[in-house]
Amino acid sequence: MAILHITFSLSTQGSIKHAIRQHHLQREESVLSVNEIFSIGPLSSSEVRKSWLRANIFRDSEERELNEDLHKEWKQKIAGLPCDVDVWVWYSESTHEEIGLRYVMRELINKCSMVYGIDATDGLKRVQPNMTIRQTGELSPDLLMKLRSEAKRFSIDECQQLANEWEELKQNPSTLRVWQDGIVHVAEDALDPIIIECAERAHAELNEEWLKPMRIIGEAIGSIDEYLGEEFVEKRLMTLAKQGLFEVDGDTTDMYSYQVKYVGEK
Repeated sequence: MAILHITFSLSTQGSIKHAIRQHHLQREESVLSVNEIFSIGPLSSSEVRKSWLRANIFRDSEERELNEDLHKEWKQKIAGLPCDVDVWVWYSESTHEEIGLRYVMRELINKCSMVYGIDATDGLKRVQPNMTIRQTGELSPDLLMKLRSEAKRFSIDECQQLANEWEELKQNPSTLRVWQDGIVHVAEDALDPIIIECAERAHAELNEEWLKPMRIIGEAIGSIDEYLGEEFVEKRLMTLAKQGLFEVDGDTTDMYSYQVKYVGEK
């Protein structure tokens, strides 16, 4: 029986494809990515979400078109999914992928395929106990192969429960969600203090008045226990600048063409 692997990042998709080729697996296997960051942005409807992403995350038409193409591919693949294909969903105990799991289950609930889940966070406790991750995209093809044995079939009741939880998530208008032993909706500025702290630290370490935004964004991404994407962190940085906490010099349409200076409250 064929397997369709579902992932929540292009990096995980690429690693699983590599692992399949490398190990010459006997079953027919394909890999599909749901290319969304579910920890950010509204979930209420596809159109509301697209509008928010266009206004806040995508830099240009190329990024928008790529996102739309991947979304169409996902929808077409699921619409034409044969009954005799096993679906394996790869996820971790993180906001982004736990929400993704529920989104996928809502799409699959009326299909007759058997659905399995591979919880990478739980599996790593046995396979690589000293390793922690924020998303499955951080795992190598070899580690992903070792986690295959962790696949567990979801019961019909579990599938229905996860699908119902997706509908509940859609009811909340939040644009930021974090993991605190479960999915928690928070204000969009909830992580701003970490961004400010990272800016202060970068200024002190480099002893420079002006910094490239990627230095602050990189520090913040490393300090936040969530998979958010650098675009969201940059959006918050620019919001803080509008509030007067940062000065900006240069062309802000290109992350590498401007610099920022933390000035704090005035």
